[in-house]
Amino acid sequence: MELVLLGAECPGERSFAGSLGAAAGAQRFWRAVTGTLVDAGPGRCRVTTVHPETDANAVLAALQQAAAREGRLLLVYLAGQLVWDQRRRRPVVVVAGSLRDSAARRGLPCDWVTSAMAHGAAAESLLVLDLAAEPEAWQEWPRWEETLPAAVPVWGRVARYEPSRRGRNAPPACAGALAEALGGLLETGLPGAPAVLDPGVLHPALAASEPEPTPGARPDVHWAGPPVGSRLLLRNRAALRGLLGGGVRRGFVPPGY
Repeated sequence: MELVLLGAECPGERSFAGSLGAAAGAQRFWRAVTGTLVDAGPGRCRVTTVHPETDANAVLAALQQAAAREGRLLLVYLAGQLVWDQRRRRPVVVVAGSLRDSAARRGLPCDWVTSAMAHGAAAESLLVLDLAAEPEAWQEWPRWEETLPAAVPVWGRVARYEPSRRGRNAPPACAGALAEALGGLLETGLPGAPAVLDPGVLHPALAASEPEPTPGARPDVHWAGPPVGSRLLLRNRAALRGLLGGGVRRGFVPPGY
């Protein structure tokens, strides 16, 4: 499996503070996934990372290099903050050094990511979204998502982000919130679920973990996916604890437990 971690941050612009959880989210996602992979082992999960302040062209080059390698699954984690490119009618992930008037031009277009994945050599691809989005990008996202190639299933969340007067937002509105929720869920496991979890099983629990919206307020999170029959298979630690608690003799325990 190829795991590509793309967490882009723009620390120099207050309007893009929603991106500041992206790097931590990438690390959290890496730990959660590699610690529970069903088929984990030497050489079975190659990880590609980029610095959170890398420019868009370097990010694309790293992704293309990883996508060119053959394997059963190309898993890409994309975290950061979206702006809307009015000229090209597409969402763009802001990168370091961007200002409000240059973000769409300097950033990483989402269609660059999906195109690189669609032209990759892996048997299957999955794009995991952990994004904040300025209001226009958030509003346009569902229509743009409908144009994505069928070869690139997406799974995750896009949260509406607006800087507060104090320059802070609650963590659920920032990039990295999905990775944090997924990490917590995989650490404890999902009681009553199968021993092997895929995105379809995990999705309802993750969506249910969203904070309750204020009465009368409009929803501010778009959920994408989950894909059906994904090759991303993760151990359910709650199921293993249930077996051990039921009197099964303890033998070899997979790494991570």
